[in-house]
Amino acid sequence: MSADPSDLTRRFYAARAAGDLDAVRAFLAPDVAWQEPEVGGHMGLLRGAEAVIDMIRRAQAATGGSFRLAVTGTLATGSHCAALIAWSAARDGRLIEGRELAVLGWHDGRIVSAQFHPENLADDRAFWGEA
Repeated sequence: MSADPSDLTRRFYAARAAGDLDAVRAFLAPDVAWQEPEVGGHMGLLRGAEAVIDMIRRAQAATGGSFRLAVTGTLATGSHCAALIAWSAARDGRLIEGRELAVLGWHDGRIVSAQFHPENLADDRAFWGEA
């Protein structure tokens, strides 16, 4: 497996796009610290690979499987990758599209930390019924 954080990040998101949760799990350190913005009742600070997998499942269920993510650019150091992510989802007949900055920390081919910074948090909150 390549140790390049940009390549690993793209492969991780490809596994998510394919809906392959076993492949997604293989990219997550067992004790990963995953920080999403606190919106939608399925976000916030998640600890551990199973918590992240559960969040992905809940997001897919809440959007009828329409939640999509795509890496549009990356910048990497030896241990981290900042990725610009374009995303979209439909819920209750409403489509929302956005972008976020994902900062993934990598060690031995696994994500050990993740922080997500949305371009427009107000749209996220409105989509999840929190506005």
